[in-house]
Amino acid sequence: MTKHILMQFVDAYVNLAFNRSVEKVFEEFRRGFFKVCDRDVVELFQPEELRGVMVGKEDYDWDTLKQNTVYDGEYHARHPNIVTFWEAFEELTDDQKKSFLLFLTGCDRVPILGMDTIQMTVVVLQNSTELHFPESHTCFFRLFLPIYPSKDMLLARLKEAVAHNRGFWKE
Repeated sequence: MTKHILMQFVDAYVNLAFNRSVEKVFEEFRRGFFKVCDRDVVELFQPEELRGVMVGKEDYDWDTLKQNTVYDGEYHARHPNIVTFWEAFEELTDDQKKSFLLFLTGCDRVPILGMDTIQMTVVVLQNSTELHFPESHTCFFRLFLPIYPSKDMLLARLKEAVAHNRGFWKE
């Protein structure tokens, strides 16, 4: 085979694999997508911008999350359990921090306008003991945090809570 014939074969195979074999499915996807998203608006965006609008961004700024956090009830920034919470939070891996964001907001990505748009409110989980796990109300970015006797206990409960969270996009 000559190089030219081989290239034609490769081009034909690539076209079949990536275009023709999925053409009907993609056309159905396109039809549905443009029922939900106005074509003229979509065309205003570059691909990465559109992805950011649709599914969020991945530029995590955990310091901004901490700075924007407000406290309710008996909690305040210098409350021993809050100080311990932020120390424990710093010990989480990057994936665990993303899982925390999913736990808090229902999505593990940063909103298109950035972390500034997330204002977490931390409140005491009423009638709880150290055996309880943190809870959240994703619509309001509220974290219900029991009072724990140690950082180890808080860290263990926090890790367990975020590890078993499914969020809106998970099955």
